[in-house]
Amino acid sequence: MALRVLVYASLLWQHLVNEKRLPPDGRLPPILPVVLYNGDRRWAAPLALHELVGLQSASPLWQWQPAMRYQIVDEGAFPEDDLAGRDALLALLFRLESSPDPAQAVVLTDAVLAWFRRHPGFERVRSVFVDMLRAILAPLAPGVRVPDELLEMRNMLATRVEAWQQQRQEGEQRAEQRGERKGRQEGRQEGEASLLLRQLERRFGVLPDWARDRIAAADTAALEDFGLRVLDAGSLEDVLA
Repeated sequence: MALRVLVYASLLWQHLVNEKRLPPDGRLPPILPVVLYNGDRRWAAPLALHELVGLQSASPLWQWQPAMRYQIVDEGAFPEDDLAGRDALLALLFRLESSPDPAQAVVLTDAVLAWFRRHPGFERVRSVFVDMLRAILAPLAPGVRVPDELLEMRNMLATRVEAWQQQRQEGEQRAEQRGERKGRQEGRQEGEASLLLRQLERRFGVLPDWARDRIAAADTAALEDFGLRVLDAGSLEDVLA
């Protein structure tokens, strides 16, 4: 990242030179590189370009190495309680980006709207925030056009949340029903296996390991078939063939 920041800064300065937009003294404007990071893992990459150069600082060549450093803002390093206690638009943005719950995103978007009502005169900031919020909400509503106005964006998200909650509830009910059916099936299969083991031990004595493994790996239909063979089979092998 330190190398990439250097490239970005160089491209910006070169663009200003090409466009003849430097001040009368011809000096380059200062740059404050800030990296905004919202990944799950905490940021651990070098912050300075010097850390990437394979050279000891005591080397005579050190003074000619390019220097670049950036400021990292690791959103995940801020505790939720700390962010929730701050009346700052950036804190709301951090909370939105780290919230996995769409319903919570609606609540936070309401807080953003309330912030702009308390702070009139931030129209340009509002438009920038809308663009950032659109990028956050787009994955939550794939294939759906995210509105350009903050209030419409909030209402769209709230509508989507209702649909998501309904779908999740239906999915949980289906999963519960599948689990009940699977539990009944497993219970029946265990009962069949237990009964078959008792029948075989009664007729053939202590069972070898291969026979127990064969029974443990069999499904319900196979266990029922084995149970019918017990009646007239001449050997254990004939039953479990």
